[in-house]
Amino acid sequence: MIDPKFAVMSMDIEDWYHLNYFLGKASADFSMLDGFGNYVDLLNRHEIKTTFFVLSELAEKIKEELKYAVSCGHEIACHGKTHVRPLDMEVKAFRAEITQAKLTLEDIIGKEVIGYRAPCYGIDDERYAAVKEVGFKYSSSRMDVPNHPLYGEIDLSDYTQPVKGVYYKNGFAEFSLSTQEVLGKHIAVSGGGWIRILPWDMLMKPLIKKYLENAESYFLYIHPFELSKKDMPEVADTGFLTNIRARRGLGKVDVRVEELISLLERKNFKFTTFGECYAKLIADEKEQIKG
Repeated sequence: MIDPKFAVMSMDIEDWYHLNYFLGKASADFSMLDGFGNYVDLLNRHEIKTTFFVLSELAEKIKEELKYAVSCGHEIACHGKTHVRPLDMEVKAFRAEITQAKLTLEDIIGKEVIGYRAPCYGIDDERYAAVKEVGFKYSSSRMDVPNHPLYGEIDLSDYTQPVKGVYYKNGFAEFSLSTQEVLGKHIAVSGGGWIRILPWDMLMKPLIKKYLENAESYFLYIHPFELSKKDMPEVADTGFLTNIRARRGLGKVDVRVEELISLLERKNFKFTTFGECYAKLIADEKEQIKG
């Protein structure tokens, strides 16, 4: 049975130059993927298993690290190939890309890859249907922050919610990223730039605590560059504020993640992977049919 209070501390395996506002401007010659290994080490110290959503164009470069993560009990899922938003691709091209990305990852880790997350959460219903057609069993591509310039929208109105934040229909699950409403605005308390850029003690930690008061699930997402020990290069042809935004909070994220883990433990959340959650949803459905 799926736990009523559980957390998945996921990471999107992309490099710093995949940031949407750096696309086409930053050099891929410099990598900050050491943050992936740093995060695996952090989670292993806490005996936490999680899900990594991996860009397949990076998979060959980090295949030994991926295999090590799998050997530690972590799950590998798909983040596409190139980090182009699905909304910026024709449906046919998108379907072809995620098909190949899935196969590439499966070939490296020797296991089926059942999960998908859209880059920048930029997906709509038509492309969401393609995710199912390709053979993924679950997605974590919904960010409920209306009118965000990067995020898309998917219609889950006919899905059931066996657990708050988890949507399910006909063998397919959506794990929606955690958000908290503040003064009519939705703030993502689920990580990424939100917990890196915004003030931690004065804003984000109190919001996360408020969210957890009535939450049944909590999903974190972060990126390797946010846990890298390297300094992010300056990027020409980008504005001053954009460069500040990309760097703000770097060097502090690991401490914030440690605090978040402690907070979730105090609230009695159990750590797991999306794949394990999906397996429990399927098992629960089979029990209901039998009963």
